[in-house]
Amino acid sequence: MNALAKPEVGDYLNKYFVSSFQKVGTFRVVNGAKQGGNVASYFCTANGGVLDAIAGPVDASTLLREARWVVETRQMAQLDAGTDLLKYKRDWRVAHAERYGHRYGLGDMNWARVPLTQPTANKMAAILAATTTLDKQERLHLLLATYPLVKLDQVYGLIYEKVVGEKLSTLPVDTIGSVPQKAAGSCLTQVAVAGKR
Repeated sequence: MNALAKPEVGDYLNKYFVSSFQKVGTFRVVNGAKQGGNVASYFCTANGGVLDAIAGPVDASTLLREARWVVETRQMAQLDAGTDLLKYKRDWRVAHAERYGHRYGLGDMNWARVPLTQPTANKMAAILAATTTLDKQERLHLLLATYPLVKLDQVYGLIYEKVVGEKLSTLPVDTIGSVPQKAAGSCLTQVAVAGKR
């Protein structure tokens, strides 16, 4: 897919985000061909609250669309909530629910009135297990509507294993045969940080 190679994507991300990556999985390279591995991308606050996530590799237009949605939604939420963090979280909840709400009946629910609760691994895993008929992005939006601004360190493992469909691993890339020019790439978690909250 190589979405980050497109100048318009790189320019936009560089303007609004600080980007980094973390290897969370592994793959094998056999005679120069990658086998396995995947990616999950996150847009986060400076303190690690997940604003949005993308499961799997996407093309440049999809990545740019998601980045723009994060920037515009964040600006609106900051304007609406001011310094009220609970209102800010509720604004993100509603934004995620509205994003795909029409597809699975979330539009009828008053998400702004649903109490904010602390996420746990079991609760988040239950949501992901109950939504396997939805596509990956719909599952992520439902998860982030339920637990807006969940911390990246609480959720990345669940997303990588339950949505992306890969196992977490600290093992190095296993190269068999000829050494490829670029072995890394799709096993990385890309994190883009947007502002203080």
